[in-house]
Amino acid sequence: MNSMTKQGGAGRFVLDYFAYITLFVAVIFFSAVNSDYLSLGNLREILMWASITTPIALGIMLTLGLRGIDMSPGTTVGLTGIVMALMIQAKYGLASAILVGCLIGLAVGALNAVLVARFNLEPLIATLSMMFIGSSIERALTRGGLPIYLYGEKVGLGKIFRTDILSIPLPIWFLVVLTCVFYLVLDKTAYGRKFYASGASLRGSVNAGISIRTYIAGAYIISGLTAALAGVLVASQVRSGQPLVGQSFLWDSIGAAFISRFLSRRDRPNALGTAFGAILFASIHVGLTLVGVQFYLRNFFLGLIILIILLAASLRSR
Repeated sequence: MNSMTKQGGAGRFVLDYFAYITLFVAVIFFSAVNSDYLSLGNLREILMWASITTPIALGIMLTLGLRGIDMSPGTTVGLTGIVMALMIQAKYGLASAILVGCLIGLAVGALNAVLVARFNLEPLIATLSMMFIGSSIERALTRGGLPIYLYGEKVGLGKIFRTDILSIPLPIWFLVVLTCVFYLVLDKTAYGRKFYASGASLRGSVNAGISIRTYIAGAYIISGLTAALAGVLVASQVRSGQPLVGQSFLWDSIGAAFISRFLSRRDRPNALGTAFGAILFASIHVGLTLVGVQFYLRNFFLGLIILIILLAASLRSR
């Protein structure tokens, strides 16, 4: 009986900490295959990748917390970069280009908010529609999908992704600060308590006088804004406007947002778990690249990892 209890306890431990164990195993494996994996330069690369997926994932995490989903951030990332590139090409200042890029994110988020919160459309269908519409606009603005390279004008834009503060890249500072802001707002304020209450019981929250529509609308608007901020980083990284570039970050971000729920003892999406999920996927992405896995096989391994983690979470809930 005692041995069965120990086995059950060990099994429960594995299920509770499966995501952390996955990261640990990945680090050990990639380090064994390539000793450069744990180098400071490679760790920096992992965090730089996560600095793009984390803002997107945090926005998606908000919509998941209210029993929704946002599929449009990938399009918002691409649109932001394209519009910024067009504005810089037309001799507008970098600050103006960033401002307009953020306004695009707010506009996409506001449209999603109206569709979901006002007209009660199914979040998946509504945001998928926005994704398809936005993808068409991306192609239209780029003559069918041609990147907008900036050449001589690219210097100012490229500095955003390549600036260091206290020897730490600006995007990594952005990752840390944004995650802390989301954590403090959701876990330490009345807004966060009402937000989680709304996600736990929509009907109960309405009966308690909480304006559900306001929280749902706010989640989609913030998701649009955080996707636009990620779009600024991507445009700075590639120094151009790249159509459909955001889709490559979308699935990692969705996976990170989903995983955050299973890292919480209260079984709810959260900021710290989302940031961990983004770092987990970034670690695997960079590791697969470092060991020479072909690009068309990387999504296979990432999808497999997401599936295994979700199965572990399902077993834990049982």
